[in-house]
Amino acid sequence: MNPREAKIAERLKELIKEGEGLRTQEISRQTRGGVISFIPDVASLKEWVVKSNNILNTAFGRDSIHFGHLVALGVPGSAREVERFTGVLRAALSDLEGGFLAHQEFLVAADIFDSVLEQAKELLDKGYKDPAAMLGRIVLENALRRLAKRNSIQDADLSKAGVLNDMLKAKQIYNQVQWRSNQQLLDVGNSAAHGKFDEYKQVDVERMLQDVARFVAGYLI
Repeated sequence: MNPREAKIAERLKELIKEGEGLRTQEISRQTRGGVISFIPDVASLKEWVVKSNNILNTAFGRDSIHFGHLVALGVPGSAREVERFTGVLRAALSDLEGGFLAHQEFLVAADIFDSVLEQAKELLDKGYKDPAAMLGRIVLENALRRLAKRNSIQDADLSKAGVLNDMLKAKQIYNQVQWRSNQQLLDVGNSAAHGKFDEYKQVDVERMLQDVARFVAGYLI
C-alpha cells in the first residue's frame, strides 16, 4: 500500500470508529405510536456523513459503487441506520486494502492516456509527426512505469523505459512479441526525442500511436 492509500485507509478507520461511537448514543422514547429510537446529536451525524462522502468521492470517485451507496443512505438517524452506513465504509476499506483503489488509478490513467493520444493524432493529422511521436513516447513510458508498479517491480531503473520493458517481459507480464513491439515503439519515440527526425516517417508514427493505444487498453484496463 502506497502512502496515499495508507492515508486514505487511516481516514476510513477513523470514520468507522466515529460511526461506532455515534451508534452508542442512540436513545429510545415512548410515544403514542410506540417506541422510537434515534440519535439526538443530528449535527455530529451530518458532519460524519459529509466527511465520509468526501473521502469516498476522493478515493474511489463519484461514479463508484461505494460513493453511490452512501448517497442513497442519506443521513442516518438511528443506530441501525448508522450501522448500515458504517458497513459501506468497512467495505470501502476492505476493497482499498485488497488493491481495488490501485485499479481505479489505472483506469483514470488510461483515460488520461487516451486524451494525450488524441492530441497526438490531431498533431499527426496536421503533419506534425515529430511532436506526435514524442507524445506517444510519453504515454508508453508512463504506461510501462504504472504496469511495473502494479506488478511490484521495484528493482529496476524506473526512469528507463527499455529496462522496464525488459523486466516486464522477464516477469512474464507479457510475451516476447509484445516486448519487441514495445521496443520498436520506444525506438521511434527515442529518435524523436533526440532530434533524429529522418529516422522515421509519418506512417511509422501513425502505427506507433495505434499500437500504444492497444497496449494501454490491453494492460492497464
